Amino acid sequence: MNLIFSILCLIFLIVTLWFGVYNYLFLKEALAIEGKVVGLDRSITRTSASSSSQNSYPIIEYINPLTQEKKKFKASVAALNVKIGTLVWVAYRQKTQTEKLISFGEILIPSAIFGLFGLTLLLILFPLSQSRKIVYWLLRIFHIF
Repeated sequence: MNLIFSILCLIFLIVTLWFGVYNYLFLKEALAIEGKVVGLDRSITRTSASSSSQNSYPIIEYINPLTQEKKKFKASVAALNVKIGTLVWVAYRQKTQTEKLISFGEILIPSAIFGLFGLTLLLILFPLSQSRKIVYWLLRIFHIF
């Protein structure tokens, strides 16, 4: 069982590192361009027969800095309170001609999710006497105690 947790922990931490490096390099090479929300792609997700949730993915328009033509793309994360006409920042990478909405959800959520799973598994792997010390010092660092 420890071997499975160790492998999962390693996978989660490697994926976290990969997301972090990828986003860092993307942002380092990207231009910050102002864009505008021109539409919303509303999708309904059914979790069971009686419940569902509605997500709104912003459709963003910006002017390509190389060709000066208008381009549109759909953000890969849903936004709760986004309105049409809202100005947003877009990271445009010229080398690959790709764009990303500059937002917490777009850039940090994948790293945060995989990182939390990896750290949780790492704490499970340590013996209880060691993990309680680690958790205590983490809580002290974040000023919870």
